[in-house]
Amino acid sequence: MRKNSFSVSQSVIILIMLVIMICCFFPLIWMVMNSFRTNNELYTNPLGLPTGLDFSVFVRAWDRGHFSYALRNSIILTVTTVIITVVLSSLAAYPLARMQFKGRGFLYMAIISGQMVSAQIILIPLFVLFRDMHLLGTLGSVMLAVAAGSIPFSTLLFVNAFREIPKEIDDSTEIDGCSRLQYFFRILLPLTMPIFASVIIFQALGVWNEYLLSLTFLSQQRSRTITLELKNFFGAYQSDWPGVFAALTMTVVPVLILYLFLQKYFIKGLTAGAVKG
Repeated sequence: MRKNSFSVSQSVIILIMLVIMICCFFPLIWMVMNSFRTNNELYTNPLGLPTGLDFSVFVRAWDRGHFSYALRNSIILTVTTVIITVVLSSLAAYPLARMQFKGRGFLYMAIISGQMVSAQIILIPLFVLFRDMHLLGTLGSVMLAVAAGSIPFSTLLFVNAFREIPKEIDDSTEIDGCSRLQYFFRILLPLTMPIFASVIIFQALGVWNEYLLSLTFLSQQRSRTITLELKNFFGAYQSDWPGVFAALTMTVVPVLILYLFLQKYFIKGLTAGAVKG
């Protein structure tokens, strides 16, 4: 009897997991399938299957969306912003989590309070600032704005991760003559690699999909990102929906590749601290 109840509970769990998996993957599969359909097919039967596989829609989406430079700009923007965010937030979190100094609590709260400042509130002051710095129309303006908004939350994650490392490691490395930078890069960094991967994926998704700041600061055509170029598929009287889905499919691919490379560390980072040894 116990064996049968156990198998039934297993079946229920598997069924629930299958339903959740279908709900998660259905939008992605629906997006890819609609790339091979026409506007008429989408309007008449939105949930139907494509009648054929015409890959020319991806070529049309690439040209119409100016992906030759939009993809390059998005990659440069994402990689540079993530590097700035990870380096500055991890270095800021190290003394806040592992050192004792006067004003540490105030400095920590000052950094964390930056999460309460939204981009919409400071959008106009940032525009004036970047105009005076002659950064409008360049990727540098979006890099600085997004990195500044991402550092507080990333610092919070790093501080919590660094505090989980036993204090005895600090004492032993100090006795062995290890400097602060050597300790950070050779010991602390490998021990907290899952948190680094989680921050990288989380921030990369935010930067890759960023729209408001890019729309405000990137006035030049050659500096526009993928999210801005998606508007080229929408017209006043008709929209190219197959081109939209094809462009979105090509937009999702780099993010999926990043996740596949870092998924092992990302899952560990999500569960870090959940189980105490």
